[in-house]
Amino acid sequence: MSTYPPSSDKASLAFNAQTRSDLHTMNNREHTGQLLSHLIELAPDAILVRDQASVIFSWNRGAEELYGWTAQEARGQVTHHLLQTQFPQSREALDAILASGEQWQGELIHTRRDGTLVIVESRQVMVRNEQDEPYAILEINRDITEQKQRERTNQEHFLAEVSKILASSLDYQQTLVTIAHLVVPQLADWFTVDMVDGEGKVELIVVDHVDPDKVQWAKALRERYPIDPAATTGTPQVVRTGKAELYPYISDELLVASARTEEELTIARMIGFTSIMTVPLVARGETIGAVTFVSAESGRKYDERDVTLAEEIGRRAGIAIDNARLYREVGQARDQLEIILQGVADGIIVYENDEEIVYANEAAARLTGFESIATMLHTASADIRAQFTIVDENRQPFSPTKLPHRRVLAGERTAQAIIGYGNVNASETFQPDRWVNVTSRPVMNEQGTVLFAITILHDITELVLAEHRKDEFISMASHELKTPVTSLKGFSYVLHRHLAKQKDEQSLQYLSRMDAQVMKLTKLINELLDISRMQSGKLAFQNELFDLDTLVQETVAGVQATTATHQLHIEGRTEAQVLGDKDHLGQVFINLLTNAIKYSPKAKTVLVHLSKNQEQAIVRIQDFGIGIADSHHEKIFERFYQVTDPEERTYPGLGIGLYISHEIVDRHHGRMWVESSKKGQGSTFTVALL
Repeated sequence: MSTYPPSSDKASLAFNAQTRSDLHTMNNREHTGQLLSHLIELAPDAILVRDQASVIFSWNRGAEELYGWTAQEARGQVTHHLLQTQFPQSREALDAILASGEQWQGELIHTRRDGTLVIVESRQVMVRNEQDEPYAILEINRDITEQKQRERTNQEHFLAEVSKILASSLDYQQTLVTIAHLVVPQLADWFTVDMVDGEGKVELIVVDHVDPDKVQWAKALRERYPIDPAATTGTPQVVRTGKAELYPYISDELLVASARTEEELTIARMIGFTSIMTVPLVARGETIGAVTFVSAESGRKYDERDVTLAEEIGRRAGIAIDNARLYREVGQARDQLEIILQGVADGIIVYENDEEIVYANEAAARLTGFESIATMLHTASADIRAQFTIVDENRQPFSPTKLPHRRVLAGERTAQAIIGYGNVNASETFQPDRWVNVTSRPVMNEQGTVLFAITILHDITELVLAEHRKDEFISMASHELKTPVTSLKGFSYVLHRHLAKQKDEQSLQYLSRMDAQVMKLTKLINELLDISRMQSGKLAFQNELFDLDTLVQETVAGVQATTATHQLHIEGRTEAQVLGDKDHLGQVFINLLTNAIKYSPKAKTVLVHLSKNQEQAIVRIQDFGIGIADSHHEKIFERFYQVTDPEERTYPGLGIGLYISHEIVDRHHGRMWVESSKKGQGSTFTVALL
């Protein structure tokens, strides 16, 4: 709260508390009344007298000049209605203070006759008669609008300087020291910042005074007399409640009550505290410390306006401290993540939306042939690709548009591919130097826009080479097996003719069973050879234009001739001419039909649905057998994968038929998938061809 300078407040002297008891006596004297009337009229401040209902009956010239209403216009009006008074708390609170006999002093906002606002420093007191009965309220208002504007401007400049300092560095301790130098001595003689550590203890971060020796003395004093965390006032209480504390005047009684020892009391008296305010440091709604402003030798008295300024300083400092802490934590987390990423065996590459590389670890640099990460980051991704010949897992040329990171940047949620690569100048008998399993996933913003593609390169060179050696063995073994099997088939034919001439029916029956097993062995050898050719990229396709419906009908007729347990029915037509390898696609349909029969032992029907949409011809083969659980749908087309279920019988086979079929369809740029709504309710395999 503010006070009037005694030398300038002539009107208030007439109503000083020491002369109030003589007021009515003076009014009985005519010359004293005239003198008082002239004094009030000539006073530069607005002086008005109102009854207890706030009705005005006295309005001086100062009030006329300040508010714009004449005395005649103002008399009889209710004060707070006429002036549209804005109270700091409420009118009732002010009236209660006056009724108690206390003088009220504070700031009010009034509205002039022309509609403009004026800020006044108001002093009000209840006037009593000789019987000590209240009968009027004297109100003296001084215009402090310009003063408040200057203060507000100065505060804004001060806060702007504080914000500038807080934004200048992420070293919050050094920043707080700079703030302290700004506050002292402009706002305080002593300035301290305390923060709560991880264990809940109050730690002194900054203490400042114009005298450096006193700063060192204060630090030593804090070590000797640490803050009591259980104290019900001061920093501990502000930290607990998050509410500021103001002590406009520090009396000796207050010092005695707060001192824990005689020595502390002596030191407090020596410092000469006159006024103190402590405000919270708040970050993200949590009180992380407190800031204390102390007035001593300057004699400054703090009021609510000073607290408002101090709270704003505390708020901005709290945000700056929190930002600095977050930056440090992010930096630490980034460093830890960098250590982890650089230590993993897989290569990690991050692509921006323009496909340029913004991050790579050491493994990624090594896998792409760079001596350092820096060199890799300074090379365009297109130039990196240009250094290599790239093939897919079937050793076919790999299109750059199918690279997983490109697919993710184009909108796919996840993309995966197995690629081999080697020197771009390799000969026609190119063999990749390295094989990697590449997986990419997107990083998106809140709007769902893809910002980055994170790509993981998992080196599978040794695994692929081992698979290659296995394929070579299978290929060699298959070729070696074909010779004796061919001989067996030849001798079986000769034996069949010999036994037929002798009409040895029992031997012919045994020979037929042997021929069936030789046929199964031949089929298995051919499938193994197909796999070998696929892995080496040597599986040849003889493409021609053929009628798909005719191929399906011929295949169904051929399979129907081999089974007496099931009826195969065709529904619909595709009316499609397909460019592809008729024999290999026929092999696909034979495999799907024989599987449908094999895995539906209790059913009697297999349905073949033919249809066509705008882009594809579709063949669907539906059985009513054991079905396939959802968990197997993605893996069932993998090489050597077999569905295992302890509750079901085991069906013979190596798990390569569906793999070969899927590869054949894929190399015709088609799609193949399985649908099985529920285990035990059959399966539907679909082939879609362009």
